[in-house]
Amino acid sequence: MNDIVKLGTRRQKMEAKERAILQAARNELSQHGFEGAKMSAIARAAEVAEGTVYLYYRNKRELLDAVVSEFWQTLTTGARVVTGQHETTLDKLRALAEFHLKELVKDFDFVGFTVRTRETGTLDSPSLTPIRAYVAVFDEIFRQGQDRGTLVTASPLWVVRDLFYGTLEYASRTLHLHQERRHEEVVDHLIELIQRCYGADPSQAQVGALEAIEQRLQSIERQLTNQ
Repeated sequence: MNDIVKLGTRRQKMEAKERAILQAARNELSQHGFEGAKMSAIARAAEVAEGTVYLYYRNKRELLDAVVSEFWQTLTTGARVVTGQHETTLDKLRALAEFHLKELVKDFDFVGFTVRTRETGTLDSPSLTPIRAYVAVFDEIFRQGQDRGTLVTASPLWVVRDLFYGTLEYASRTLHLHQERRHEEVVDHLIELIQRCYGADPSQAQVGALEAIEQRLQSIERQLTNQ
């Protein structure tokens, strides 16, 4: 029993050290970029020996991949939780937009760093998988809306996705600089835009229903006339 307790305690200590290293690395990378970040500075901030960092991660690139992966996996989990609390497609999209925008503003520097490293090709291809998984949350919701007849579009899905995330990313810069401005205004206008551009036209649906009723009545009238 004592051995099991000791093993569990040792594992907890190792996990705590790794969390401290990842948090320190995230701060260092956000402030100094990939080239400027120092493993020694990360070790000091995590309150561990520099050699300990190398026990967990062989080099700075591997540490970068781990930091980015953890960040986007956490975001994906959070996005699925908040969107899963709603039923309609537009409510799900609104919840995703609110969540995404708040996270962008809260972690503005690190998100900006992530974007820069993607653009420069610093990230290895496998480390982009968590980012794609996060983006896929929007894709699933939009496709669900299409299946339900709530949303329609002739545009490729990536165009709509870029409109959604691009609007929020640009707005996050404004909100970061002007903290008195409200997140809700951005989200309200974005959802209204999606509804107007890609929402199924309710007036057309009503016209179609009326036409179907009229055709049915005409069919009944013809049957009565022929009797």
